[in-house]
Amino acid sequence: MKKIMMRILLIVLVVLSPVLYLIYTFTFTGPIPDEEFQKNLPDIVKNLEVKIDGEGEETLVFIHGYPDSLELWDKQVEFLKQDYTIVRFTLPGFELEDNGERPHYNIKQIRMITDSFIKGLDRGAVTVMAHDWGAVYASQYLKKNDLVDRLVLFDIGSFGDEKRPTINVKYTFALAVAWTLPEFLGEKLALYTADKILQIENVDPNKTIEDLRPDARMTYPYWHLWKSVLSKNTTKATEVKDYGTPFLFIYGKDKKVWFHAKSWEKQVQELNKGQVEVVPGGHWFMQSSPDLVNQKLSGWLSAN
Repeated sequence: MKKIMMRILLIVLVVLSPVLYLIYTFTFTGPIPDEEFQKNLPDIVKNLEVKIDGEGEETLVFIHGYPDSLELWDKQVEFLKQDYTIVRFTLPGFELEDNGERPHYNIKQIRMITDSFIKGLDRGAVTVMAHDWGAVYASQYLKKNDLVDRLVLFDIGSFGDEKRPTINVKYTFALAVAWTLPEFLGEKLALYTADKILQIENVDPNKTIEDLRPDARMTYPYWHLWKSVLSKNTTKATEVKDYGTPFLFIYGKDKKVWFHAKSWEKQVQELNKGQVEVVPGGHWFMQSSPDLVNQKLSGWLSAN
């Protein structure tokens, strides 16, 4: 009887071990402590991968998201650099060349890195253009502030008080889990998420699975998102009525997975808190429809 119980216990432990591992990871691991982060912040900003183009008086700062790097914006930079100074940086850990480091800063810390980076430019208030996770981080500038005087968010808006679509819950959690796994398994899960859970053509019909970088080192934003959700420590989004920065929201219409609620879009327009533009393409429409996007950006910048 004792042997049977031991075998049953062993089977239970084997079956539950992945679950226990995830619980441990989400509960007992975290970002760099705030005190250490503050001490390291100048070096973190100094070591960012940065590219500057153009010599215009006004400065545009471009921020990418998952799973991209500063190269995402090449077609916009080529067009806008004639009239503006364009500054791009790659989020920590998202570099095209793997430097072996594995930073994983939470949303608050990435926002502090962005603030410090903009201050370090010493060019006064700038315009921020941000996509995907970059848009999540940059949404803090929707409130009137001293650093950013115009804001453009690409394809990532807000769901407000609406329930998040099931597919969004599934894929973000899968990518959060990918961060916790050994990297070769994390990459497999990241690819599986794009191919089978999201079905990448539902996100952007102009993309294939081969176009995506599977590096699990870039999934830490999802891990921090879910850690904050599970610990009930999420930051409340700025309410539309409190938007104070000139704001353009531009999104691709040809997709089945959405990253904002129509009710939020309607509220932005009804309260006259921003301009909304809809363009052909999916999540990465700035790459598939660059000429149209560039013209819309140029027109909005000139008018605001």
